[in-house]
Amino acid sequence: MSDIEAQLNELIAKLSPEQIKKVLTEVKTNVRTSVDTSRRQNSIRKTELYFANAPRPKDNFEDYLNHSDGIREQVISGVL
Repeated sequence: MSDIEAQLNELIAKLSPEQIKKVLTEVKTNVRTSVDTSRRQNSIRKTELYFANAPRPKDNFEDYLNHSDGIREQVISGVL
């Protein structure tokens, strides 16, 4: 650690919480915070696609059972 860093650490240690808060409100950063939500969007899109095309039990219960059994078998076998 350099001499300047040691001096800064000593000054920071002497600051009260109110002084630290005031310093942090005065310091401006130009870094824009952004969150990558592409994975979540892809997951939501897949889920919506599945439920838009999956058979519904009220339409044809036999197709619904066959579909759900097929999905269950794929999950157990490790395909999905």
